[in-house]
Amino acid sequence: MQARLRAADRRPSRSAAPDLPPSADGAPLARQLHARAGVGVAAHVIQGRGLAALRMHVEQAALVFVARGIKTVRTAQGRTVRALPGQALVLAGHQTVDFHNDIPEGAQYEARWLVFDAALLEDAHYRGRADAMERAGAASAPARVLAHPGEALARAFDAATRALPLSERMPDAIVRLRLLEVMHWLLEHGIALRNPPVRADASTRVRALIAGHLADAWPADRVARELAQSQATLRRRLAAEGTSLTQLLTDARMATALSLLQATTQPVAQVALTVGYESPSRFAVRFRHRFGFAPTAVRGHERNP
Repeated sequence: MQARLRAADRRPSRSAAPDLPPSADGAPLARQLHARAGVGVAAHVIQGRGLAALRMHVEQAALVFVARGIKTVRTAQGRTVRALPGQALVLAGHQTVDFHNDIPEGAQYEARWLVFDAALLEDAHYRGRADAMERAGAASAPARVLAHPGEALARAFDAATRALPLSERMPDAIVRLRLLEVMHWLLEHGIALRNPPVRADASTRVRALIAGHLADAWPADRVARELAQSQATLRRRLAAEGTSLTQLLTDARMATALSLLQATTQPVAQVALTVGYESPSRFAVRFRHRFGFAPTAVRGHERNP
């Protein structure tokens, strides 16, 4: 999906797109985005054209099933992986990647995401199996493709994504088990998910502070106060990490906006408000500057940006 997904960042949303073909059980396909804090996020991403989104921060581990189009991921280490329709892609958390979603002319890109809350990765039984696998020599990677996911993993994935909507009124404990089942099937494919060591750098602390509150104003004095340091110290530490408060805030807002455009039918003006822009035109300018295309292009409303 777009790429900065966190369970705490998302409000549940469900919308219909009747022009799309039905799913296997006859239900209409639609852009959807559902979240449960402390459990995970499910998203159904639909794009009307092929697009690239560079330098996207992936906060939590995710599993992506590609239905239509081709998804290419390039990691910070220079590794490139590509998932074709019917294949799955596993992403580690806490990394920055480039996404390319490509589609044939006149078609659409479609993929379903399942994002795992960091707390799930610390489940005692899961962690024990994952640690044993790693001791046996299983290698981890920032991005891996499952060319043949298999029916068992696909069924578990579908059950987990269907359980996440709050409208289903399924207890969090049961939904948690559904996501853990997916994680255990990934172990059967030789893929273990792990939370990276906790980082105390300034960028990580700022991202954690603003996550889920992107509509708020975040002047430097407020951020510095929340992090118990002076503005000068904050600027100096962020500069040493090659970034700034403005860049971090813009990236977080634009990544969330991209997610909402891909996985909901919220009007652009509403998306702008959600990520802190009262002016849709100002939001559109900033979005185009960040990604190189207009917000409307995500849904295919602009063929020649």
